[in-house]
Amino acid sequence: LVLLLYAALFVAGYAGWKRPARLSLSLSSEAPLTSRSNIHPRDYVGPQACAECHLEQHRAWRTHPHSRMNLDASAESVLGDFSGRELSYAGRRVRFERRGGSFYMTLFTGEAARRYRVTRTIGSRFTQMYAGVLVEGPEPPGDPAYAREGKLPFGWWISRQAWYPEPYFDSDCPPEYDERGQLTLPPEEAHRTSWSANCIYCHNTYPYEERLREGAGTEGFPARDLRLREEQVGEDPLPGLAPSELVTLGISCESCHFGGREHVRSGRAISFLPYSEALEFPRAAALSAPRGSAYAINSICNQCHYSRGVSPYPNGAGIWNSREAVDLLGGACQGELKCTDCHDPHQPGPPGGGPDQPAHLAACVRCHEELATPAQQEAHAQHPLSAQVSCLDCHMPRIVQGLEAVVRTHRVSSPGDPRMIEAGAPNACNLCHLDRSIAWTASKLAQGWQRRVAPPAAAYAGRLDAPVGQVWLASKVAIQRLVAADAYSRSELGPRELPRFIRALDDPMAVNRVFAQFALERVLGRRLSEGELSPLASPQRRREQLRALLERAEQGKLLD
Repeated sequence: LVLLLYAALFVAGYAGWKRPARLSLSLSSEAPLTSRSNIHPRDYVGPQACAECHLEQHRAWRTHPHSRMNLDASAESVLGDFSGRELSYAGRRVRFERRGGSFYMTLFTGEAARRYRVTRTIGSRFTQMYAGVLVEGPEPPGDPAYAREGKLPFGWWISRQAWYPEPYFDSDCPPEYDERGQLTLPPEEAHRTSWSANCIYCHNTYPYEERLREGAGTEGFPARDLRLREEQVGEDPLPGLAPSELVTLGISCESCHFGGREHVRSGRAISFLPYSEALEFPRAAALSAPRGSAYAINSICNQCHYSRGVSPYPNGAGIWNSREAVDLLGGACQGELKCTDCHDPHQPGPPGGGPDQPAHLAACVRCHEELATPAQQEAHAQHPLSAQVSCLDCHMPRIVQGLEAVVRTHRVSSPGDPRMIEAGAPNACNLCHLDRSIAWTASKLAQGWQRRVAPPAAAYAGRLDAPVGQVWLASKVAIQRLVAADAYSRSELGPRELPRFIRALDDPMAVNRVFAQFALERVLGRRLSEGELSPLASPQRRREQLRALLERAEQGKLLD
């Protein structure tokens, strides 16, 4: 029996030793297991090492958008049409072409032409942007422009199968044209956004030590809880993150699980908390959180889903996507709700603008046991369940510009949040009751939920009795116009508001016009043709098309 036991231990030990031997190319040769750590470059082994034992998770990850957040430009990764396609935009011409195995984007401005070679793709699910280097232009040889790998000024909208300039994707871009009718951001200027100083941080996997060393707010875990020891930081760390320091392009296993060296070599359990002798923990208790805790998981997601540069609503919620972790941490459920309650990090989820999933609603009831039954939910919501009003409609309304849909905010809050209502910002009640006034909303909140708010008339165009949806559509705040158009398109009021939708297609913000087009098409149940609306047309041409659309809408022919 003893001999059999020794034999079993030998086989197990051999198997455990053999596995790392097959992964030797993935492991650092200068990483002896003399000290415990999971944050240093030597600790990272790459996704292929994980696939040796976790093949199912690895296969699922390969289908997840995380794996394709950033890739080298290739025939497989590039989704845009580089077949020689050209477009005209604001007096400029742009050509997208392929030469051999390389992809090029050429901008023609007057007599000048700038040709960029595409080096990397950014995104793959809804839109795809590109990074590239200038290879030919009017700049003299040796100009820094030829050495800069920057974000290119046009992206490919996958569902539209069309090229769009950068301002058409982002709510935080300035208006497309200034008061003189000149472009506020000429396409050739967009390339000044450096890939290695911007995109690289949230779209790729690199050692956690580098996050702490950079100190750029990308560390994920709160700075009050852990930091590199002073002697580890050094007096003059190199600025920026070099591509050679990446573990992988794209988000791979060790972005969330930290360095897997010890796990692969000795079978030590993967940790969801960083550890190393180079770290100090001012609040050690916080770093003793269990593996599946909201603290650990949300801090990991916060590494990338933070986007602190995004403009906020009055309650601190972001107006644009990629800020979900920060918003969750700032909301009412910050200590309990965790990202993985609704999102499987190994599986691509449904589109953000789609219907709610049962798991999302179950996450609410898990803590709010007093609302477990349909009768309890109906009494709390004071809406019949047949109206299909969910917890999320009231506490996580659709007020965030996603990549191609208005999605739910992750700042869990009350529909009667006075910061939103008193500023005239989108509130959950009027996103459904667009035809009701803010005075009606304030009255209902007071009667039904004892939430008392005092909306000032100035925040509602001087009229507390006006339909709030119409006030938002005419708001001076761009995101409110965008959200209102989307809300009308989801409402039974949409067909009655076609003229307002059409006027929204002349919004000075390019991204607002795109989302107004999405909204109008949702109501019509079809795509607008290029003859009906040319998104990149000049303001004059666009207004000619809108007049024709308005005439058809007023004649009742647009819905035919």
